[in-house]
Amino acid sequence: MKKILTSILCLSTLYVSAASAQEWKAIAFGQSTDLNFASLIKPEKVGTNNAWIAGEKDFLVPNQPYPLPSDFYLESRGGKIANSHDGMVVFYTQLPVNQTFTLESDVTLEQIGPEVDGKTPAAQEAVGLFARDTIGVARSEPQPAGYEEFPNASNVIMNALITQNQKNDNLVKVTGLVRDGVKKAWGNEGISIEKVAYVENVNYVDVKSMHLTMTRTADQFILSMKNNATGEEKQWATNDYSGFLNQQDNQNIYVGFFASRNAKVEFKNSTLTLKDEKVNYDKLPAKPEVIVDIKPTLILSSSQNAYNKDYTLQLFPNTSGTVLVKEINKKLNAEVGKLLQFPTQLKDGSNTFTVEFKDKANTSTQTFTVNLNKSSIENLSKIIVSPEGNKDNKGTNQSPVDFETAVNSVEPGGVIYLMDGYYNGVTLPEQLSGLPGKLKTIQAINKHKAIFINTTFNLDSHYWSIKHVIFDGNIDNKDNKPAYLRISGSHNVIDQIVTRNNSDTGLAISAKKKNQNRIYWPSYNLIVNSDSYNNMDKSGKNADGFAAKLGVGKGNVFRGCIAHNNTDDGFDLYNKIEDGPNDPVLIDSSVTYSNGFPFSKPNIAKGSIGNGFKLGAEGQPVNHKIINSISLNNNMDGFTDNFNTGSYIMSNNISINSARYNYILRANPYEFLKPEVTFEHNYSIRDSWDSAIKDSFGPQIKSIDFKSVTSDKLWPGNTDFKITRDKNGNIVLPKELQTLIEKNKVN
Repeated sequence: MKKILTSILCLSTLYVSAASAQEWKAIAFGQSTDLNFASLIKPEKVGTNNAWIAGEKDFLVPNQPYPLPSDFYLESRGGKIANSHDGMVVFYTQLPVNQTFTLESDVTLEQIGPEVDGKTPAAQEAVGLFARDTIGVARSEPQPAGYEEFPNASNVIMNALITQNQKNDNLVKVTGLVRDGVKKAWGNEGISIEKVAYVENVNYVDVKSMHLTMTRTADQFILSMKNNATGEEKQWATNDYSGFLNQQDNQNIYVGFFASRNAKVEFKNSTLTLKDEKVNYDKLPAKPEVIVDIKPTLILSSSQNAYNKDYTLQLFPNTSGTVLVKEINKKLNAEVGKLLQFPTQLKDGSNTFTVEFKDKANTSTQTFTVNLNKSSIENLSKIIVSPEGNKDNKGTNQSPVDFETAVNSVEPGGVIYLMDGYYNGVTLPEQLSGLPGKLKTIQAINKHKAIFINTTFNLDSHYWSIKHVIFDGNIDNKDNKPAYLRISGSHNVIDQIVTRNNSDTGLAISAKKKNQNRIYWPSYNLIVNSDSYNNMDKSGKNADGFAAKLGVGKGNVFRGCIAHNNTDDGFDLYNKIEDGPNDPVLIDSSVTYSNGFPFSKPNIAKGSIGNGFKLGAEGQPVNHKIINSISLNNNMDGFTDNFNTGSYIMSNNISINSARYNYILRANPYEFLKPEVTFEHNYSIRDSWDSAIKDSFGPQIKSIDFKSVTSDKLWPGNTDFKITRDKNGNIVLPKELQTLIEKNKVN
C-alpha cells in the first residue's frame, strides 16, 4: 500500500450527517472479552465491556438497534488488539461493501492501560475508529461461568489511539493500523499487520479532546487526528484494493467505534457521512500477489563425519521433483517432507557428492562433503558413556566416552548406553539423523539414573529413540532451569522418560522458529509411557506437562503418558492463528491430574489455572483425537476444546472432579464449517454435583452414551486415586477406573 503523511494546520471541514438513517449496535466480541479474563484488571471491573449514552445509567443492549448518539462511552476491560485478531467492545453500523464515507468524532480518552498497581500496559490496548470486513459474534450474555470467547480474525483499518509503550506514562500514539491477508474468521497463514504511528507521544491527560476522522474514497482511506485545543492536524493515507474489505463478506462492511483491553473513552459530536461515489472493485487494483520462487533445496540429514564405509546419504527436500546423486548415478523421486536415502560406499578421507534437484520449473545443484574418519570407539553400534568419559576412550564399560562424542559417532541402528549420573543437554542437528528402521538410540543403563540437567535438550534430528532417562530442571532445590526436551525433528520415539521441575513445558513437539513453513513441522513422533510433572516457569502461568503446539505436523502420538502437578496444563495442543492449523494429534490411554498445583506453589486459587487436556486451537479447526484417557482433580477444566472448531474425536474418556468444567466443548461460532464432534462413551464424575459447574456442549457435539454421575453411583469410597506404573512402564490404574476404561476401550 502507498502511504502519504501530511501536516495540516487549522483545517475546517463541512459535515453532512446521514447518521439518523442508520442503525447502530453495541456488542463485545472476540478473545478475552469474557468474564474469565482477569489479567491486569481490578476485581470489580472483570467482565466490563460495555457501551452507554452519556448521562444514562443503563448500558446499551447488545444487538439492539440505536441511532448514533451525540455523546456516548465505550469501556473495555478485556479483549486485545493482536497481530491476527481482535477482542473489543464496539458501537458499529453495517454499510454496503462499496460505500464511501467519512466517520469522525471528538474523542476524550479517560483511561488506558492497567489500573492495578505495579502493572504496565500490554501493548494491546487501543481505542478509536474502524472499518472491518467482518464483525465478530457477540459474546454470550449472560456468560456461563468459566466460558471464554472465540477469536475473530478480520481485515481491518483503524484510526487508533494505542499505548505508546509498556510504561504507565499516559502517552499514546495515533496509529493507522491495517491488518490484511485474513481469509477465514478463525485466521490463516499469511496474515500481516502494519502499524504506522503518524502522531506520537500524545499525553492524553493534557490533550483532553482529539478529533479523529476516517474517510473512505473510491480508492483510499484517509485518517486524521486534530488537537482540538491547538487546531493542529496530521493525516495519513493508504490505498484501498480489491480483496481487502471485500474479502470475507463481499456484500457488507462494518464501520464504527471501538475500545479494547483496559480502556475507557468518550465519543462526542460523532457523525457518519455517506458519500455518493462508490468503490468499483472491478477497477480497484488487487494487492500485488507475493510470488515465492521456491528454489529446489535439499537439507543434509546424515552425518558429514562418518566412521563406517557403509554410509547412507540422507536428504530432506523442500519441494517435489527428482533428485540425482551423480557420483553413484542414482535418481529418486522427491516428495515434500519425505526423506530420501542413497546407500553408498565411502572411501577414506573426503567424499564429495554432487546432487542435482529438479522440479517442474527449476534445477539446482548442491554438493555435500562427507569425511570417512577413524574412531577410537571400539563398537559404533554399542557405545558406553559416562559423565566423566573421555573423547579418546573406547566407549566400553572400562573405557567410556563422553556424551557429545557418542552422539556424533553412533551409527544408524546403534545404541548409546548412559551410565548413572548427570549430563548437560545438547542439540542434535538434522545431520545426526538415523535412518528408517535404524533409529539411533540413547538409553540409560539403569532406568531413570541418567539425568539431563542445566540446558535444553533439542532433538532437531530424525529417527532417534530416547529411553529411560530424566530431564530435570532443578537438582539443587533452587529456581527451575530449562532442562526440558524440545522435539522439532520427525520419526522419533521417546520411551519411558521423565521431564520434571523445568522452567517451561517438560516435553514439547514444536517447529523451530526459523522453520515456520509447515513442510518442516515435526511429524510422526511417538511419546510413550512417559511422565511430566512439577514444571513451573517464573510467571507461574505457562509451564505444561506435555505439549504439541506452535507448528505441529502429521502423525504425532502421545500414548500411556502421565502429566501431573504442572503449573499450567497437563497436555496443551495450542495453535497460533497466523501459523495456520496444526495437524491432528492423537492422545491415547493417558492420564493427567492435579495440574495447576505445582509442588512448590500449592496455594493456587481454585479454577484459576491448570487444565487436564487442552485441544487446541485458537479458533482453528483441527481434528485431534483423544481416547481412553483420564483427567482427575485438575484446577481448571478436565477436557477443553480451547476454541477448537474442528471435527475432533473424544471417545472413552473419564473426567473427575475438575475445579470448573469436567468437559467444556463450546458452541462453534463458525457455523459454515458444519463441524461434527464425535463424543462417545465418556464419563463426567463428581463426588457431588451440588454447586458444581455443569458440563458445556455446543450443538456440534454428537454425544453417544455420555454419563454424568456422582462417584457413589459407580463405586464406594473416595476418589483419591493413585496412578502408578508397572516395571515395564505401563500405567496401572485403580480397578475402579480400569473397569470403566476397559468397557469401551478404543483401538
